[in-house]
Amino acid sequence: MIINKLKHDQRLIRFFIAGVLFAVIVVSIFLDPLNYSISNCAIKQMTGYSCPTCGLTRSFHAGANLNITQAFAFHIIGPLLLLSVVLLFVKFSLESATGKAVQLKIKHSITKIVLLTIGIIWVLFWIWKVVTEIP
Repeated sequence: MIINKLKHDQRLIRFFIAGVLFAVIVVSIFLDPLNYSISNCAIKQMTGYSCPTCGLTRSFHAGANLNITQAFAFHIIGPLLLLSVVLLFVKFSLESATGKAVQLKIKHSITKIVLLTIGIIWVLFWIWKVVTEIP
């Protein structure tokens, strides 16, 4: 782990990012997308088939309300993205509060493998959704 001291403007940027991430978390908890037109996907309305991000908003809402099974059912990547948002919120909040940047040393190859795996799972999930929507 590498720790660097932050300048004042860097702390403000991290504070702003933490605020945006906090807003995403709060909106995910309290606003049920099924009650708003945001849950209607324009691509699905035009084509009749789900887009790769269909279900993410509902997945965030379910995950933020700790309904993990339902969150994975809406979108397989949703809970992982929500967890990333929460961890980034904690990171940027701590950095803005302490004035110290924290970086984890992770091998570049491991990061590539993890991101590639997530991407493949995402695409396979989308293909599965589209195939199950074919009449």
